[in-house]
Amino acid sequence: MLHGNSRPTHALQPIMKLKATIVFTCLALSAFHGACAACATDDPAAVAKSFYTKHARFSSENPAKIKAVITSRLFSALDREYKCAQGEICAIEADPWTDAQDGSIGKPVTFATASNSGVEASVTMTYPFVLDKTIHRQQQATLFLQRKSSGDCWLVNDLAGPRGESLLESIEKWHKEFGGGL
Repeated sequence: MLHGNSRPTHALQPIMKLKATIVFTCLALSAFHGACAACATDDPAAVAKSFYTKHARFSSENPAKIKAVITSRLFSALDREYKCAQGEICAIEADPWTDAQDGSIGKPVTFATASNSGVEASVTMTYPFVLDKTIHRQQQATLFLQRKSSGDCWLVNDLAGPRGESLLESIEKWHKEFGGGL
C-alpha cells in the first residue's frame, strides 16, 4: 500500500523496528552509564572530603538528604536522632566533627586514607580547631566507610571525633537507654 510519494508501509516496518531498537539501546546504555557513573570516585579520601564538603551539618539535618551516601545502619540511627531532636536535645549534644559545642573548623582541612581493605576504609580528617582568635589546635576526626564489594560505591558508616568515640554507637546506645518508643 502506498501513501502519496512515500514507500510502502510494509517496507517501513524493519526501519521502524531498527529505530526503536536503537532508541531502546541508547536509553539502556545511558541508564547503565548512569549507574556506573554513580560512584564519583573510588578513592576513600575523596569520598570523605566530598561528604564533609556537601554535608558538614549532616547530624542536625534530615537524614533523608544523605540516605544515598550513608549505610542503612547509620541512616536508621540518624533518622531516629532527627525525629527525637525536634526541639529537644537527644544523643548528639556537640558537633560530631569536633566533639565540641563551641568553636569551629578552620582551614586547611585535609583528608588522608588511613586504611583500606577494599570493602572497609577509614579516612582521617585533620583540621585546625578554632575556639577564638588566639586559640587554635590541630584535631582529627575519622570517617569510616563501607561497601558490599569493590565494585560498589563507598558509603559513610560512622564518624569518630577527636575523642575517638563512635557517633553511630553513641546514638544507638543513647536511644536504647533513653529513646523510648522512637
